[in-house]
Amino acid sequence: MEAPSLGPSESLLTKLAAGHQEVDRIMDEVEAIYHSQPTEWLVVEPIGSMVCHLWYEDEDEFEDAVGGSFEEFLRVLPHVKLRENAQGKAEFKILKPNPDSKPLVLTLHIQGRSDLWRVLFKAPDARIEIPHLEFEVGQSNKRQIDTVYNHITNAVWNLSAHVRGRTDLSEEYINAVSDTIGQLNELLDVEKPFEFCVHDPTGFSVFKPSDGVVEEVLGGADLKLQEDLDIQKLVADAEDAD
Repeated sequence: MEAPSLGPSESLLTKLAAGHQEVDRIMDEVEAIYHSQPTEWLVVEPIGSMVCHLWYEDEDEFEDAVGGSFEEFLRVLPHVKLRENAQGKAEFKILKPNPDSKPLVLTLHIQGRSDLWRVLFKAPDARIEIPHLEFEVGQSNKRQIDTVYNHITNAVWNLSAHVRGRTDLSEEYINAVSDTIGQLNELLDVEKPFEFCVHDPTGFSVFKPSDGVVEEVLGGADLKLQEDLDIQKLVADAEDAD
């Protein structure tokens, strides 16, 4: 399955998979640098230079690795905000999760292939659902930042790896998984509109751009999960206080 044709700066979107070790370590380093500083806003250029020279010979090599400049890299991240300061230099800050966020379901109506290149910041406790396929991607132990396209292709890869070379699985089960893989691959052509939902009991997940995304307050099992998380946090805070 070929990826959709990309715009001038969109090539970096294909490399934003949280499972991509190189890009993931860049995001980890940026977040670590930001949280080590006392100021809310940091100037982009010196931080970019610092990150670039950690693992690359120069900025050109960095741009080849991620598909764009450091500033362009930051601009596609849903949890990063940029502005221009009084000196005309770009600054950024990393948005912190709001502890008062309500449990939400985010629904993106995929109308065309351009919607596949929206970037989703998926919180660790969130799960993805594609309702008409009755398909879900579960929780993870780390935040995931990726395009909708890559979230789907990652699911395809994981399902393929799950059944590849297995002799302990029934033929019926393998055929069912193969059918699901085929249906997921068909979604990448967007021959028909479909819904891509994120169930987030923490309310931290966000799409970028977010226009047209429908937000609904969670209930039921998802709300119970949020209550369990709140209890775990209270217990952890109590233990820290001791």
